[in-house]
Amino acid sequence: MDQTKLRILSAAAKLFDIHGYHGTSVRQIAEEARVNVALISYHFRGKQGVLETLIASYFETLFRQLDIREKEDSGLPAMERLERVIRLYLSFQREHAPITRLIQRELSVESMLAREVMTLYLSRWKHGIANVIEEGIAAGEFRVVPVDRIALATASQLIYPFLQPQSVREVYYLEPASEEFADWLLVSVMRYLEAWLLPARG
Repeated sequence: MDQTKLRILSAAAKLFDIHGYHGTSVRQIAEEARVNVALISYHFRGKQGVLETLIASYFETLFRQLDIREKEDSGLPAMERLERVIRLYLSFQREHAPITRLIQRELSVESMLAREVMTLYLSRWKHGIANVIEEGIAAGEFRVVPVDRIALATASQLIYPFLQPQSVREVYYLEPASEEFADWLLVSVMRYLEAWLLPARG
């Protein structure tokens, strides 16, 4: 991707995070990126195209990393594979916190874009967790559980701190961007999954 496009995307991500998608104009993006406003239409066909490109790039980058993770971890026990997927999702969200927050905000509004993102990307996001659980059940490593419900509860724990970082800071006095918080959240999520998935010890 050329530098002009990257500057536009970077500027848009910054402004969308500060002002929201609807609170940001094409002219503001052009000024922040130091480009002619016509270039946004030329490269992205307008503000909606910029948003769609940001979302597509975010998920495609994540899924490339997930594909690598799945190939590298294929011979590991299911719980270890699951932990490595959870760790990847957490680290990716921390590294891309503004875009993570932007996407989750846009998904909270009923729209054609939200439906497209759910169809194209969120099913794959869920699959990264659900597939490991299903394979663990098939291998006898995990108990038989309602996989979709476990995946939903796991997603809720992983996403909320990055969707609402201000409330996490001001209400719970925790810093979601910190490594300490990420380590704690990983342990918390894995304890939840272990409680549901691991067979009871006789």
